[in-house]
Amino acid sequence: MRLSHVSHQFDGQLVLNDIELHVSPGECVAIVGPSGSGKSTLLYILGLLRKPDQGAFLMNERDVFELDEEQRRLLRLHEVGFVFQQAHLIPYLTVLEQLELIQEKKKLDAKQLLTDLGLGHRLHHLPATLSGGEKQRVAVARALINSPQLILADEPTASLDYENGRLVMELLAKQAHEEGRRVVVITHDERMLDVCDRVLRVIDGTLTELNKGEGHHN
Repeated sequence: MRLSHVSHQFDGQLVLNDIELHVSPGECVAIVGPSGSGKSTLLYILGLLRKPDQGAFLMNERDVFELDEEQRRLLRLHEVGFVFQQAHLIPYLTVLEQLELIQEKKKLDAKQLLTDLGLGHRLHHLPATLSGGEKQRVAVARALINSPQLILADEPTASLDYENGRLVMELLAKQAHEEGRRVVVITHDERMLDVCDRVLRVIDGTLTELNKGEGHHN
């Protein structure tokens, strides 16, 4: 998966400037940077939710932005999993039903996946009865249920305490390392960066790689 020479303007302002990004199967990459630096725009492009003004996004050796909207929608459905800062669970569906609603072709066993994430005792519970950490683990499970090749996480630990945040980050990294997925995480939490294989900083629309120990400062 590769972004090549990607640039994007928003309201006449250059938000991303000639971005190059390659993420290999089995790799967990963290993206850091100040608010307004272009991190979210980068994630929207990776998630096929926004088309850049310039550049290519190669997935399976094809430029996804040359596909039509319906083809991109199907690619997003089958190949991209999203985890957001808030779990966004549907209040009237049980934990198991959250996954069954979007599950395609029975690629993974939803009950087994939830059990593997420590939620086996919560399968038939509604979101209102779950802790913050449990809700976010359901969100991770939902992102994984269709076996996507790319997982995008936008501040997935921001609403969690350290212990639960750490668990969620380790779950995401494990998906990369053990299942061969590509995982890209936007985070402000420096305590989570050691879980990732690489740390990249977006600042003033440009992307640079940091040494793992550098951290970041807003």
